[in-house]
Amino acid sequence: MTPRQFYYSKNKDVVRSVAKGAETTFFNFKQIAVAGGSVSKCLAARLAQSSNNEMTELEILYPERYDTSAA
Repeated sequence: MTPRQFYYSKNKDVVRSVAKGAETTFFNFKQIAVAGGSVSKCLAARLAQSSNNEMTELEILYPERYDTSAA
């Protein structure tokens, strides 16, 4: 699941929890998910781990390859 898919499909409290677990802010994650903001490899790894791999590192780093709704 891409960050965009995760952001729009999950309760915002879940999104906040995942962001906090990845040591970032809700607003930074929203920037990544909604506006296609850049993300480091380290943050991608933390987000994947914090989401229990609902988002994989590859889906976070290369969302355009996995987000079929953007096509």
